[in-house]
Amino acid sequence: MSLLNRIRMAADQMTPTDKKIAEAVMADPELFARTDTAEISEQYGFSQPALTRFAKKIGYSGYAEFRYDIARNKNNMAEEAQNITLSSETARLLEKTEELFPADLLEEIAAEIGEARHIFVTGYHRSRASAQLMNTALLNYRYSSEMIPYDEVFKLDSYCRKEDMLIVFSVRSKIFVSLIKELSECENRPKIVLVTCAPKHEAAKYCDRVIVLPDRKTIQSPLEPDPAITTIFFINLLSMHLKTQE
Repeated sequence: MSLLNRIRMAADQMTPTDKKIAEAVMADPELFARTDTAEISEQYGFSQPALTRFAKKIGYSGYAEFRYDIARNKNNMAEEAQNITLSSETARLLEKTEELFPADLLEEIAAEIGEARHIFVTGYHRSRASAQLMNTALLNYRYSSEMIPYDEVFKLDSYCRKEDMLIVFSVRSKIFVSLIKELSECENRPKIVLVTCAPKHEAAKYCDRVIVLPDRKTIQSPLEPDPAITTIFFINLLSMHLKTQE
């Protein structure tokens, strides 16, 4: 197995420091092939124990074996590394999104949205922009929709109906868990849809539909494509199946 494939396989177990080491290795394999941990530490600021832990995490017995493999395959590595860029990994992520959400599934989701009397959309922090985009798309197709702040979700129990829908955008945040749990226990709870990148999001068990978008772990990428790109792409795909309301 090539070193870059080892890095891909271990991507979901990597710490932020591991990811920085992986990026440095891909950017300059020649340097790692000809220098020891002391020099690498001085140049990049990685501690020597961190370099050893990284080597073991991706399947080597230690840094010496890791360095030897780089030296032996550095030419192939350089060629492979040139093909792994943030742009190429983002493209892979978008391709995976299309694969996971074929037209019939998007049509099903769009039909559920179309059945709602009124739609509330919310998101927290970075997910707020995705929520705003979703709300804009719905308004463009004349759906009865509105954007609400995340901390006003608890107020929905006083005026929402069973025919309504709440769409929550939450990449991984736990801030919605208690809010959605309380709302799900209300007599007139709306249909709750969660859009996330976390397969085990804690709020999922209180939702009627959970839409899990792919992320870096899904494609085993050593880089960090922005999850917001996947969400925006999903909204664009879904928009093609929304029907203009009368």
